[in-house]
Amino acid sequence: MPFSARGTGISFTPASAFAHSSNEPVVPLGTGITLDRPLARAHAIDAVVRDQAVTTAGYQGAPNQWFGGPALATAAGAMVLRDAGGRVADSLNYGLLVDPWASEGYHGVSGTGQSGCRVPSPGIGRTIGRGPFPVLTNSSAGRLTDGGDRDSNCTDFIVSPAAVLPQRAVAGTTNIKVSSVTDFQAGQSVLIDSGAERETAVVAAVGTAGATVAGGAINAGATVIPVASVSGFIAGQSIMVDSGATRESAVVAAVNAGRTGPAITLTAPLARAHAAGAVIAGTGITLAGALTRAHAAGTQILTDLPTPGGPNRYSRR
Repeated sequence: MPFSARGTGISFTPASAFAHSSNEPVVPLGTGITLDRPLARAHAIDAVVRDQAVTTAGYQGAPNQWFGGPALATAAGAMVLRDAGGRVADSLNYGLLVDPWASEGYHGVSGTGQSGCRVPSPGIGRTIGRGPFPVLTNSSAGRLTDGGDRDSNCTDFIVSPAAVLPQRAVAGTTNIKVSSVTDFQAGQSVLIDSGAERETAVVAAVGTAGATVAGGAINAGATVIPVASVSGFIAGQSIMVDSGATRESAVVAAVNAGRTGPAITLTAPLARAHAAGAVIAGTGITLAGALTRAHAAGTQILTDLPTPGGPNRYSRR
């Protein structure tokens, strides 16, 4: 690797019996699975282990090839597809530029924010702050045009828009607060929740993200609001402070997740005082129709479900 970060390492006993090269995997063995009878054959490391009786979790279908490992990292990694002769047929980096040689696309642009072509990484709704960050299940990166390949990790793939509800949404509401509004658009159909609680809605308007509560009492004239979390909030966005008769609007000047605790700084003083626990939220996503069910905090909102084993169904709308 072209770089390294030297930590304190891992101490273990007994000592290793063989020499090992850089970048070899270190895998915790765990207690494993005990079988009711001995295996009849030998099996290679990373061979697939699956339970055919499970039909409600994991991949369901008949893939061209099962993949048992090594495990793919959630945030970033690289994948290479080789033909029978060992030649690279296709490759990609996701999340970050992990292995530059395996990332397709133009990398000649330098400067802040220009870090090469890579596929966006699904799974973690990482936002400003210390976390915990929302985990987005049923989110996948896919080719925007099924089967299309322009040899660019920059443009060939998208991750379908996904977010979670930072706070509970009640039945009958037409406005939901979300952890992110990235790539959501008016006119999109969205899936809210899962299983028997899932319902479909149409986006009427997209506002700003974030929802939290005041971490302490707020005086009239204050320009800094202590909050439980700054996740989803960004400078320049509009927010609503409190509800009912004491509700007022404000604009975020800055967000702070530092040592003094999470806080939101406003561009102008508040006109009213607000109690600890008052709701602080972005304008959220407005729906074309009212929700038919209540949905708990942490509920996920999706536009396109992954279709493993079938054609991609990703769209911009």
